[in-house]
Amino acid sequence: MGRLILCCSPENDLHMILGETGKPLSRHDCLNKAVDNASHGDGVLALSDSYPVSRLRLEPTLLEKIEEKDLKLYVEYPLALPGIVFGEPRTVEWERLVVTSRFFEPELPRMSILNMHDCWFLPVEEMDSHLMLAKVAGYDKAVFGLPEDSHPVLFEHSKNIMVSTSKLSQFRTGRYAPSVAWKQVWIKLLKWLTGETYDLSWVPTVRTAFGKSEPLPAHVEKEAYRRSVEWFRKHVLFSVERNRGVIEGYQSNIDYEGHQLKRVLIRSDCLAEAAMVFAYDWRLTGNPRSRLIATRILDYVWSFQQSEKNSPAYGLVNWMEGLPVFYGDDNARVILSTLSASNSLGEDRWDRPLALCLLANLRTTGPLGFRRNRIDLPDLVGNGWEYYWKNPITSYSPHYQAYLWACFLWGFLLTGCQGFLEKTVNAIRMTVEKYPDWRWTNGLTQELARMTLPLAFLIRVEDNPEHREWVDKIGGELVSQQQSCGAIRELLGPEGKGQYPPPSSNEQYGTTEAPVIQENGDPACDLLYTSNFAFLGLHELASACESLRFKQAEDRLAEFLCRIQLRSEDHPYLEGCWMRSFDYEKWEYWGSSSDTGWGAWSVESGWTSSWITAVFAMRLLNESLFNLKRRSEFKQEFEEVFNTMLP
Repeated sequence: MGRLILCCSPENDLHMILGETGKPLSRHDCLNKAVDNASHGDGVLALSDSYPVSRLRLEPTLLEKIEEKDLKLYVEYPLALPGIVFGEPRTVEWERLVVTSRFFEPELPRMSILNMHDCWFLPVEEMDSHLMLAKVAGYDKAVFGLPEDSHPVLFEHSKNIMVSTSKLSQFRTGRYAPSVAWKQVWIKLLKWLTGETYDLSWVPTVRTAFGKSEPLPAHVEKEAYRRSVEWFRKHVLFSVERNRGVIEGYQSNIDYEGHQLKRVLIRSDCLAEAAMVFAYDWRLTGNPRSRLIATRILDYVWSFQQSEKNSPAYGLVNWMEGLPVFYGDDNARVILSTLSASNSLGEDRWDRPLALCLLANLRTTGPLGFRRNRIDLPDLVGNGWEYYWKNPITSYSPHYQAYLWACFLWGFLLTGCQGFLEKTVNAIRMTVEKYPDWRWTNGLTQELARMTLPLAFLIRVEDNPEHREWVDKIGGELVSQQQSCGAIRELLGPEGKGQYPPPSSNEQYGTTEAPVIQENGDPACDLLYTSNFAFLGLHELASACESLRFKQAEDRLAEFLCRIQLRSEDHPYLEGCWMRSFDYEKWEYWGSSSDTGWGAWSVESGWTSSWITAVFAMRLLNESLFNLKRRSEFKQEFEEVFNTMLP
């Protein structure tokens, strides 16, 4: 058995982790010295300190000495190597690492997928390779095989020399994933170098707050809530005229040093949802700055509202600042968040904008209770709002429809306006009866999660056997996907019904929005589209129905969310938030990252962190989202604007 001789800086990830194994190890700054100090049977690692700049040259005389001493050499990211022509350094866009030989079996079978986030590599001519970079579809296996355009990453130059065209040893700093697979990569490489088996372990720079079965401390939910609010305060809030805006979140791309960039789009839904978080913080802590921030953000949100009284778009809220696109579900989350925040703050200043927005969405909803998923201003101006009011369309897509139904039911109980009730109940009935033949967006589980909120509000309106049957059907289907750890598994819907199905070829990977799973059975949950809204829906169902089944499911999901909340000293902008895709078997954030805008490691300030944090706040306050605290004030404002919207 041989020793390990490393040529690298002392800060190299592999060097530091090997130093904790207790096995013989030496390090040198010069490769020639490392080879000179090596003996027969030793393994030498020439690791790149200049990455992504390539500087290491291996001369023929050095290779001859390695052969003479019968050493094993692993060299990464070399500038020059006899017999090999390297191209200029390139970075990946959608390429992932694929196991292409039996070298890593049985732990990593052929076609296993790993990720070297935004790594740099040196192109070489096609050859037999243990690892290849390629754009492949799949969850953790390349389901369509390798495409023609593939790049060798790890290959044998000779029986004694292993070459990597990228920096495999940056696995901790670069946050390579999944961790268990990278552990096996290095165990196999070290075994090849020395004949010994190394027991490797490391703490990821970005990790979950708790392990899968780790005992949880008392008051864990209160701490999870506090950490999330701090994340909003320190890393999401930006200064636009005195603290009134939040960024959308952080991009999914992770660079070669493990960093993620801000996603700086200013969206009305994310703004309102963040304001709700700060409003709850005012309630729970009495922090006057939280109250001020919530108020200013909401003032900013409602400046996005269409204000021209003669326009058919009057009352609708732009999707983004200056972008008159009207998604019903985004308008709905602005309404829900503002109603919640105004109740927490005891403010009536947004009652008129809220009433206008409710009525603007109602009058662009058809007689059957369905609204076009998206309406753009030119179409609305060209058609007039009456066209949408009279058009009997259907859209069996809870992702787009359900939260407006929840708003209309809340609006009915606040105002008594029958227009909110009748066609909404009809649309819910038609949608429940149509299940599971729905038009699913990124998956079927997310559609179930969205439906739970209007069903909970419907029980508030009229608790009868038929509505209870709908709740049991849809809520029961959602709970059936919950795992023992509390995670809610992603599930694809009927084939041909998906708006954004998984890629059906390697070429389609990364070309549009997509689920985080490739096929049913992949052990992922989606915190952007499903778990966040399921948390809210289960909370409201448990409260409205006084159901132990839904309460237990909510509690299990709450514990799971506490466990997988992020911790990071190296990347403090991720401390206290949640990413999109979590693998509950690997117990780390992982998934098929084919989505063009919101990949597996994306972080959303609205949608994800806002609603999770808000539900934690509701649980701490022992209350629900739904309430009628300010019914009389709101009803008066509503009646004053009703005739201007629906004459």
